[in-house]
Amino acid sequence: MYLDISIPRIALTRLLGRVWRGAYYARTSPLHLAEMADPPLPAPDWVRIRNRMCGICGSDLHQLFVDAGLDVAPVALPSHKRIYLGHEMVGEVVEVGAAVTDFQIGDRVTRWGRADDCRARGLPDLCPACARGHRVLCQRAAEPRAHHPIGGGFGDSFITPAATLLPVPAALADEQAIFTEPTAVAIHAAWRHTPQPGDKVLVLGSGPIGYLLMQVLQIVQPDCEVTAVAQFPWQAEIARQLGAAHVFLAGEDGYEATARLTGAKLYGRGRNRMLLGGFDVIYDVVGIPATLQNALRWTRARGTVVLVGVYLHRMQVDLTPVWHQEVSLAGAIGHDVVNWRGEEISTFDLAMRWMAAGKIDTETLLTHTFPLAAYKEAFATAVDKRTHRSIKVAFQMDQ
Repeated sequence: MYLDISIPRIALTRLLGRVWRGAYYARTSPLHLAEMADPPLPAPDWVRIRNRMCGICGSDLHQLFVDAGLDVAPVALPSHKRIYLGHEMVGEVVEVGAAVTDFQIGDRVTRWGRADDCRARGLPDLCPACARGHRVLCQRAAEPRAHHPIGGGFGDSFITPAATLLPVPAALADEQAIFTEPTAVAIHAAWRHTPQPGDKVLVLGSGPIGYLLMQVLQIVQPDCEVTAVAQFPWQAEIARQLGAAHVFLAGEDGYEATARLTGAKLYGRGRNRMLLGGFDVIYDVVGIPATLQNALRWTRARGTVVLVGVYLHRMQVDLTPVWHQEVSLAGAIGHDVVNWRGEEISTFDLAMRWMAAGKIDTETLLTHTFPLAAYKEAFATAVDKRTHRSIKVAFQMDQ
């Protein structure tokens, strides 16, 4: 499954999508599910992976429903003409190039993400981001390259440089392994600003990343108090099950809830209200203008907002709390290398370690699986959480 990046197709699909949901799957849309011949490995350090299972990520849905502005910063960078969907995958190695030494046929693997960083390119001199392990921020990611990965998690197989893969421990089931990437994202978000003992923390958003982040926070700082914001009551119950001390719903008055839970003083009236006091740290896992504006106003002076959610449009947001209350705003993308109890470790490896040890509950989060042929139903299930009570929806390749 792939998207052809064509401005006319994107524009037409957006226009038709306003009145017809089927426009996103029509022949005129960028989306294709096609039979393709397996390409040969283009270089000796590449491998071929046969997919076993792949989760549907929010970023996949953004791309599928062409939910992105053409005037945001990432769009200014050179882009691929074809995007293969699916990165929360687990598969097995079925072919290795002559220079590959870290993997052999039959190994189960997961993919850390894009294949355009220094290590994936086989460059001997690493840019600063790749040298410290945050390969998502590679400074050479937009430069031309000799070979491009073909295929993704939403298909039977793909080819990629071996440097983009990590081995999956035997202790992890496939159903756990597909959560490696989102758990690594949650760990990186927690490290962007780790709470202190006694901190009051808000996780704004009860989806897969939000639920994983709630669990990660309890591991890295068990002495903080986690509050969650959920859209539906059933999501609130799961947040409590996964360790949130308090939960309030998105439809409630968040200013009143913040004042009640933190002791902050509430001022103003109507649509323009302000708190003095509030949460010490807020992780905005939704990332839309309304949630970011609330997060900035619900944070105490010199507190921190970590923006985790992806919103691919320009925002109109009141940033005055950043200077008026000296609220720090930090972004988080992808994964990293962190220091955990004196050990420098990839957030991918740490995620698999914690899942294998039973510290991260993923069984509750995997709510639906589909064969790839039922992709329209799978995407509809992932989007309509009210009807289906979906959290993580995944494709099972052998169904």
